Amino acid sequence: MDFDVIVIGGGPSGLMAAIAAAEKNKRVLLVEKGPKLGRKLILSGGGRCNVTNRKPADEIIKNIPGNGRFMYSLFQNLTMKISSPFSKNWV
Repeated sequence: MDFDVIVIGGGPSGLMAAIAAAEKNKRVLLVEKGPKLGRKLILSGGGRCNVTNRKPADEIIKNIPGNGRFMYSLFQNLTMKISSPFSKNWV
């Protein structure tokens, strides 16, 4: 089988790279040595680092140690359309 793009690592960056390539109609192979894609993202726990969850932004930000207000701009620009692949079958 031939691929246009091979992504090594199924962490957050690898997943985004694979999605970006697939959206450009590239044939993508995503290689991950672990048993699950996005495992480190899942391990961040409690929704604090997982910005792809469906909780309201205020609820996530209040659980960030220190001052999490810097995250507001991220949540304004990150839509569920972008993040939904992570919240469905992949992770």
